[in-house]
Amino acid sequence: MVFTEFRFVFFFLIVFCIYWALEKHNHRKVWLLVCSYIFYSAWDWRFLFLLLLSTVIDYFVGLMLSRPQVSDLQEQEITKIEVVQKAETTSFWHWDALLNQPQNQQQRQAWLILSLVANLGILGFFKYYNFFTDSAANLLAFLGLPLSIKTLNIILPAGISFYTFQTLSYSLDIYLGKLKPVRNFWDFSLFVTFFPQLVAGPIVRASTFLPQLLTPKNFNDVDVRGCLILFFVGYFKKACISDNLSPLVEQYFTNPENYTFLSCWIAVISFVIQIYCDFSGYSDMAIASAGLLGYKLPLNFNFPYLSGNITDLWQRWHITLYSWLRDYVYIPLMRKRPKAERTELFGYKNLLILMLLSGLWHGAAWHFVVWGGLNGFALVVHKQWLSRIAPYKGLLTLRKMLGIPLTMYWFCASAVFFRSNDLSSAIQIEKSFLFLNSLGSQNLNLQVAWIFAPLIMLHWAAYKGWFADWWRKIPSWSFAVCFGVLVSAIFRLTAINPQPFVYFQF
Repeated sequence: MVFTEFRFVFFFLIVFCIYWALEKHNHRKVWLLVCSYIFYSAWDWRFLFLLLLSTVIDYFVGLMLSRPQVSDLQEQEITKIEVVQKAETTSFWHWDALLNQPQNQQQRQAWLILSLVANLGILGFFKYYNFFTDSAANLLAFLGLPLSIKTLNIILPAGISFYTFQTLSYSLDIYLGKLKPVRNFWDFSLFVTFFPQLVAGPIVRASTFLPQLLTPKNFNDVDVRGCLILFFVGYFKKACISDNLSPLVEQYFTNPENYTFLSCWIAVISFVIQIYCDFSGYSDMAIASAGLLGYKLPLNFNFPYLSGNITDLWQRWHITLYSWLRDYVYIPLMRKRPKAERTELFGYKNLLILMLLSGLWHGAAWHFVVWGGLNGFALVVHKQWLSRIAPYKGLLTLRKMLGIPLTMYWFCASAVFFRSNDLSSAIQIEKSFLFLNSLGSQNLNLQVAWIFAPLIMLHWAAYKGWFADWWRKIPSWSFAVCFGVLVSAIFRLTAINPQPFVYFQF
């Protein structure tokens, strides 16, 4: 069930009307949970079990991690013997008895390892089994040890990369003492399965979402106008821009050897626009849908194509993923060494690891890994550049002038590896893009070039905030008329052949 389909609009209207018709907050949460499972089952009901399994594992692990440690008991002047005797007077399976049993640090680590192995094991099997199997077979063949390893016809469950990271962050935060576990299983289930962001993010943290489940919602607090505008802005990005560019991009990347270098440039730039409008469009619609139900989701894109350098771009692009990798991969890697031993080289190595993992998260193929490595290399180079250029303040104006175009040039060049079907075709296209080398004589059909002008104008207007509060200030009848005209125009520009969201494959 895709956000741009009519059946989603119909589904959401039913969810919305019944949700606000229910008076009790708990009834509303149960209704949302049921609807979230219905929404996910529309993709493939067979994978509901995996979603439920991930939910149960991390709910249970979270409770086990919250059990008191021996050192904590000493501080509270409670001896281990007293707690054990109290537990023996009650059934072992009674939650209070079980959760009051003390544990040492090794036991806490064992519970965390259970969560890591279970979640990453499920993700690894469904997403990476064939990738690592093929890679191992190719390596053995290269070493003169040919081995026939069978791959499996595995269907990738929708949203598995997103909800796996979401549940993992919950267990990790409890282990690190940043979060207390939720006792209500249904609240935790709704945190995992909340349908607006279930299959393609934003990746939500328990620390920001679970407190929202404790607060009853009031319809008067909902920014209905803002949410409606945001939803259709996202719809416009996806259905009118991304889907219209998709055939042109597909045409080139399917047979790049047939086209000129100019067509290569047009196709690569079109893809960069397509992927941004596709993913940020989904994020906009997810945030708007959640907002209409009284919930706030985190920002996932913040005008990344107006970034003045590559570091700034990755702080604005897929914000929830890269903040997740920063908090749970990069920072722990940095803390493995004492502060005095954290050299620049050590930091750069960890930055490269982070971006390589980012590439692997996006897809089980070597061209994704190379894409991540290239951007990791660019981040390292930029940090080195900043350390050397900082004393030369006179170059600030020049840096500002060249920052955006140079950043976008690099992003486009690396995007070739992201979009290509395999590593060999990516290298072929990259040569055409960088060295203006025509692989063929054909040119792409540029009928969709009209998209570029309105996109640039709307993007700049949104960045400047020209219409940020305008629709909130006008009378209701004026808003209704303007909104109707906007929706009608968007539907007229909608692509004839709708495409699935690109990030659904991740």
